[in-house]
Amino acid sequence: MTNRIGRVLALAGVASLVATALPSRLPAQAKAELTPFVGSFYALSKMCSDCNNDGSDLRGRLQNSAAFGGRISYWLNNSLGIEATGAFTPARIEISAQDTTGFAFAASAKGNVIIANARLLYRPARTNLHFIIGGGIVKRGGDLWKLARDSADVKTTSPTGVIGVAVRAAVTPKFALSISAEDHLYSFDPHFGPFADPSNGKKLQSDLLITIGVPFTLSR
Repeated sequence: MTNRIGRVLALAGVASLVATALPSRLPAQAKAELTPFVGSFYALSKMCSDCNNDGSDLRGRLQNSAAFGGRISYWLNNSLGIEATGAFTPARIEISAQDTTGFAFAASAKGNVIIANARLLYRPARTNLHFIIGGGIVKRGGDLWKLARDSADVKTTSPTGVIGVAVRAAVTPKFALSISAEDHLYSFDPHFGPFADPSNGKKLQSDLLITIGVPFTLSR
């Protein structure tokens, strides 16, 4: 987990470089904002390494995909804020295996992931960066997940923690962009075979969400 946290925090440097490449003059910070966003979803680890739980080495992972959603932010003061976020990604499920002869196969199926969480925001003085920490859920949908839930009692919703960093960069005095990188960390190790373990195991998952959005003022 330490390595993943370090990777997310390292993205703060990238975000800072993006901010310095744009005009530094910021619009007056609104107290409450609505920010629609688009972005990219990256599953940084395998979903399961023996998905049938039978030694067949059937592997599964979520494919990288586009994502979109929105967030509502409310700043309690100049440094502390609260935020609610929802995101959707049509991430496909990739299943692959290799037998003892070296023959390999891979297939994919439609699916989707919904991410919802609430978090605290901390903005250091005299900066347009803020840091994110919070918790919520990751929910998987689609026909394959419905089959797994009904036939193998796979739990398709997981509690998750989230850490990240965001930067608010002015394009013009009245128009800004919000750029964020968030790592969602949770336990999930689904088994689909006849010896399925309803607990889903304790494999640590790490899903990275990178977004860019346009904040709209709700109140000042």
